[in-house]
Amino acid sequence: MVAPDERAGGDDAIRRRRLLSRLASAYLLDVLAIARGEGDPLDTLIAAAIIQANVAGIRARADLQLAFAQADRPPPDELRRPVSMNAIANSLNLPFETVRRRIGALAAAGHCRFVEGGVIVPAAVLMSPAFAKDAEGYERTRAFYGQIRGLGLLGDLPPPTAEIGPGEPPVRTVWRLIGSYMLRVAEDLGQIGRLLDAVILFEVFRSNTERWPPAPLGREGTTAADLEPDRLRRPASISALARRLGMSPETVRRHVLRLSERGHLARTTAGLVIPAEVLAQPRFQGALEANAGHAQRLMSALSRLGVLQLWDRERAAGTAAA
Repeated sequence: MVAPDERAGGDDAIRRRRLLSRLASAYLLDVLAIARGEGDPLDTLIAAAIIQANVAGIRARADLQLAFAQADRPPPDELRRPVSMNAIANSLNLPFETVRRRIGALAAAGHCRFVEGGVIVPAAVLMSPAFAKDAEGYERTRAFYGQIRGLGLLGDLPPPTAEIGPGEPPVRTVWRLIGSYMLRVAEDLGQIGRLLDAVILFEVFRSNTERWPPAPLGREGTTAADLEPDRLRRPASISALARRLGMSPETVRRHVLRLSERGHLARTTAGLVIPAEVLAQPRFQGALEANAGHAQRLMSALSRLGVLQLWDRERAAGTAAA
């Protein structure tokens, strides 16, 4: 027999994990929207994969991460590693022809450049107005950290190996880590289905649950009977999904039709809902929990570089000033 206190501890862990999964889903969609700007979400993920491959050597070294930390200091092109289109297709689990066509369009628009050995996103492009969203993503990540810290959802964090002094915020350091986080999640979304299908499902999930209080409403387990009842989910309209994702309503409608035919979505008179019986499936629970784990990994990386400690000092200084 399980002792009552042991059972309560397990129930609390499940509740905390489910809450972190919900908050991490909203964070993922927000940073994807910030990175996307006026563009297409799939193009955004492809560009992010190119950028992350280009700066892989910089991400591996704390000294270089901090040397190229500020908004006006992107790593120079000679430090960028070209990446092949085949590697991008494999990393995102996309057809090669899709990646080839989209990278060709991105290059034609001046967002990337073909060089010997593959493709890069040059430093000059990262400094252009099209990529001027660093501060917004930085602040959204700081807010996400404060939110999950305040709710007691952060696990153990590693100590910092560097200290960030006063001055310009390390927005590029944070964005490099955001990019890594988005791509790790993108790799795991394959357990749900096609990449854009999975992104749409995450947005429906966010829309269904965003008005809930900051604590799970259902019971402690993860079967359909344990999860929040469908009548409490706020249906999502195709027009709202299209607006949030930067996609045309026709494109969203085509994906929704396929997802509905496969039983992933329920269509009601008020809009779209992911039923509890679908959310309880291992692949959906796995994708949600994997995202929560990647969010924790992001926070660990930020802690190692001293970013979280910087934010804590700034918060304490602001509290003292108030």
